[in-house]
Amino acid sequence: MSIEISAPPPQRTRAREAWAPEAVGALVIGALSLVAGVIVGVAWRYLAPPVHGVITVSGGQKAAYYENPETKGFVGQDGMFAVCGVVAAVLLALAAFFWFRRRAPIGVALALGGAGIGASYLAAWFGVWLGPGRGSVIASTNGVAANQVFDLPLNIGATGVIWLWPAVAVGLYFLLMLVFGPSDDPEQTAAQYEFPQWADPVDLTAPGPQDTRPEQHP
Repeated sequence: MSIEISAPPPQRTRAREAWAPEAVGALVIGALSLVAGVIVGVAWRYLAPPVHGVITVSGGQKAAYYENPETKGFVGQDGMFAVCGVVAAVLLALAAFFWFRRRAPIGVALALGGAGIGASYLAAWFGVWLGPGRGSVIASTNGVAANQVFDLPLNIGATGVIWLWPAVAVGLYFLLMLVFGPSDDPEQTAAQYEFPQWADPVDLTAPGPQDTRPEQHP
């Protein structure tokens, strides 16, 4: 009797099949994060309160000063960036949870953190670039006469608001996975911890179907 034993698939093939959905999920969430970074930069540029400066001329030299050094515009710019970043983080976390919670839970979590940091810095740079003077105080004073008020470039004073985006995205995603995430099948979990059972013994000396020959009569 012959017994056919099929060879298991190669280990590399199984690893590739396991990590392919994770890579796809990470790429999708990473691309969405970069797009959201551009949108947040535009929103921050036009929603943040402006900080005004004033031009003075003394001895033929032009200098720029804050119109009101105690203005709340500095805090308002940081706060508006934080609000826009949190909104983007919440939307990305919800998208990652509803689309990839079963197919790529690890990949999207890494993308929410890593791509979230890059998207937040991209939003800050793009918003400053869109603002007055492309981020340069000297460029923003071009064409401004003496004793005239102008808008200073956007600025983030509290660097921690940049890290708020990835922190909220990852935290909300893990919270959703903890509360509403897919649970393990009880039957499958119990089967994983069952002790192996011995199969019925097989008599290897018994003749198989191919070994049976018709009896020959003299």
